[in-house]
Amino acid sequence: MKVYLDLIFFINFMFDLLLLMTVSIECKVFSKKRKLFTSAFLGSLSTFLLFLPLNNISLFLFKLVISIIMIFVGFKVTSKELFFSLIKSLYGNSIILGGLIYFLNNQFSYKQKGFIFIHDGTSINLIIILISSPIIFYLYHKMMVDEKKKRDLLYKVTIKCKKGIINTLGFLDTGNNIKDPYQKRSVILIDSSQINLNIEEAILVPFKTVDSNGLLKCVEIEELRIDDKLITNKYLLGVSPKTIEIKGASCILPNKCEEEL
Repeated sequence: MKVYLDLIFFINFMFDLLLLMTVSIECKVFSKKRKLFTSAFLGSLSTFLLFLPLNNISLFLFKLVISIIMIFVGFKVTSKELFFSLIKSLYGNSIILGGLIYFLNNQFSYKQKGFIFIHDGTSINLIIILISSPIIFYLYHKMMVDEKKKRDLLYKVTIKCKKGIINTLGFLDTGNNIKDPYQKRSVILIDSSQINLNIEEAILVPFKTVDSNGLLKCVEIEELRIDDKLITNKYLLGVSPKTIEIKGASCILPNKCEEEL
């Protein structure tokens, strides 16, 4: 039986690369393509373990270690929660992909010896790569572009008010048009974890969104700096009724800030 190691290595490298991109898209954690290529290369080296006299337990442990290395090489792991999300996505998608290949090989009467599928015609693995790679590459590139646009809207924000000084990361939302009805001051929304504001000391500002409406608890901003630039217009600081989870930002800047930036 002839085994073309270069072809097996290439197929495994492409599958690992597509798998890492799928994990990246699913977990919304994006890395430079160079890091994903390096991680996929390390993962594809595990192919040669199939030719070593290893028992099933040793093989499983080796693959587990390589998977962990792939995660740390391919992505910037900033927390334990993120690591488990990435490893869960990696194994979940690999099971789905492996099951799909197994099903298609059985359907097309491929001969299987161990982990290697043999057929006189074109490899079903190559067919899957040719079909899926353009789709996954396109989705990954599109989401990378969208991610870059969002990061371009992130600013370092320093807010001074009677509750103290707050240093945080702000997201510029051109759809934030909330203003107090009296002096027409725009409202910067901040996560409730950043400030504790009692209703007795707050300025109440009505707001209305697509799915809710109510009153925002606000306080006057004494000094506002965005990326170390002093902002001269007057703003209110309002406690957001919902948790703010936008790329690490904990406050939402109104569209009026765009004019001053």
